[in-house]
Amino acid sequence: MNKWLGHLAVLTVYIIFGVNPNCSKAVVPAYITPEAYTALRLAVGAAGFWLISLFTPKEKVTKRDMGIILFGAVSLYGTLWAFAEAMRYISPTYVSLISAMSPLVVMLMAALFLKEPITTRKALGVFFGIAGALMMILFSLHGDSHYSNVGALLCFVNILFYAAYLLITRAISPKYSPVTMMKWMFLFSFLLSLPLAIPTVKDSPLLLGTAPALAYVNMGIVALFATVLAYYLLPVALRRLRPTTVSMYSNLQPIITAALAIAVGQDIFTWNKPVALILVIFGVFLVTTSRAKAVSSEQ
Repeated sequence: MNKWLGHLAVLTVYIIFGVNPNCSKAVVPAYITPEAYTALRLAVGAAGFWLISLFTPKEKVTKRDMGIILFGAVSLYGTLWAFAEAMRYISPTYVSLISAMSPLVVMLMAALFLKEPITTRKALGVFFGIAGALMMILFSLHGDSHYSNVGALLCFVNILFYAAYLLITRAISPKYSPVTMMKWMFLFSFLLSLPLAIPTVKDSPLLLGTAPALAYVNMGIVALFATVLAYYLLPVALRRLRPTTVSMYSNLQPIITAALAIAVGQDIFTWNKPVALILVIFGVFLVTTSRAKAVSSEQ
């Protein structure tokens, strides 16, 4: 039951993350700078988790674990900043598609730092998942001219920070509730974001109250769902699943993005989309059913 709860949590997270790039692009950089956008997300996250903590059991964090949380906060800030900065140069579709490479990065980092074995079955699962994402890329690029190498590089930086975030929070997630971890992590990340964000407030109509109503709707979705809810559910998943398994679900993001585009008339249905979906689901199945003798109890 715990394992399936973890899968449900991470599935919800990546459905939200699949919607997030479209909502974010609607406000960045037209109505808010990437720096201010990042700080606003972190501020809402910190406020939300501290508010929730008032109604949950209090937990004391050790000095050693607080240090780990601080490193996690740096990774969290880097993840959100690189994501927002990429919006200056690249379309939401590219952001989502490039993020599909994160399982490979997480798998390699987990093997290097956590000594997590790379089984043949897991490697095949990641391969099929990435193959599904690549199929989306090959058939989607013709309709998107908003690409730059700088944007792609920032997306890769986002992946590196996110992989680090998953591995760091995995180390302490069994010890504390998601609320305890997130309230400190978002607070530290918010403080880190202020030096870059404060000078850009004057260039952010959304913060000055002069942006259109739809911009506030999109920002609200990002702040409440893609920030508070998603980052509440991530530790829930990490307490029950390995980081590689969690990151594997990121391959669903480009599928969700394409499905939304079709639903609102921005794209059309083609045969490659269901094929890509099948590849991704099969890849998730291979990774999540992988059994390494040394760590079989962790799954």
